[in-house]
Order: sequence, then C-alpha cells, then structure tokens
Amino acid sequence: MTKFGSIPVDTTNGRTIILSIANRLKKSKELHIVISPDGQMAKNTKWKKGFYYMANRASVPITVGYMDFKKKEVGIKGVIHDTSNINAVMQQINEMYKNVSGRHPDNFVLEILR
Repeated sequence: MTKFGSIPVDTTNGRTIILSIANRLKKSKELHIVISPDGQMAKNTKWKKGFYYMANRASVPITVGYMDFKKKEVGIKGVIHDTSNINAVMQQINEMYKNVSGRHPDNFVLEILR
C-alpha cells in the first residue's frame, strides 16, 4: 500500500499516532487521511474518536464517506468544517449515517450521545 502513499499505522499507542498525523496534516499543503472503520465484527456501541482529534488538532474538516451495501453505493455524505465540539460532530455523523446499511447492519450502531 505504500506505493499508493499509504502510511501503515501501529495503533498500540493511539495518542502518539493521533498527534503525529495531526502534525502531518498541519505541515502538508495537500494530504488526505482515510480512516476505515474498526475491523471488529461484533457490535460496538462506542466509537473510537481518533479521527475527530486528528481533524480538530490540525484544524481540517472531516469528510464523511460511506459504503451502503443494501443500495450498492458509495459516496460522500458530507463535510464537517466546525470540529470545535465533539458532541456536535458526532450528532452530525449520526444524522449522516442513519439510513446507511453496512455490510453487517445488525452490528452497526450509531453512538448514543448524552
């Protein structure tokens, strides 16, 4: 994957990689980070928030992409420019994904916000 510009990531120290990627985003004129969902097949009610912290720290927008297996389509749901409030960002993401069917729809859960 490195021939396509991919950077393999060791996630054992999440905070370090988040800071490293945020710094790369700040320094680069053009850099796109694609983060795929957690690879677990089991239902998980709490989303990992590294994508949010990278975007917020680097002052870059979050582009929300999707793969809808039921409709057999992929695309961009939207772009979140204001990353100042994590709860507002997660609410927007929940809204964007509410009608998307993942590969394992019974295991996909939008995070319950408090």
